[in-house]
Amino acid sequence: MEERTMWRTWKPYAVLAVLAIGGIWWWNAQSPFATLQDGSYSCTGVYVNEDSKYEILVDSAGQRYSGTARVEGGELVELAGATPLTTTQISRLMLKSTGTTKFHVTDDPATKMYNAIACELAG
Repeated sequence: MEERTMWRTWKPYAVLAVLAIGGIWWWNAQSPFATLQDGSYSCTGVYVNEDSKYEILVDSAGQRYSGTARVEGGELVELAGATPLTTTQISRLMLKSTGTTKFHVTDDPATKMYNAIACELAG
């Protein structure tokens, strides 16, 4: 009697191929290890709460803290709000990227509940 296995059909190989392609796409486009796209970014001051969700920071008049950033070669090279940061100040910041178009930077080493600047690729 001939034994039939699922590996004699094309279906398991198609599923494995789809999973591999999806994994490669996620690694290159969405993972924290993805390289940031070069360009200008719009930034907003945020508080990262205990659930790692952003809460927008506002001043006493209810205005958002905002700024701009520039990324070249996948590295943050410029960050400015009311005043631009120097290269030395930028190098001291901890950058946590989310995919290729979003990141936040902070000078607070806490893993939860800290102030940061969240940036998203502008247009």
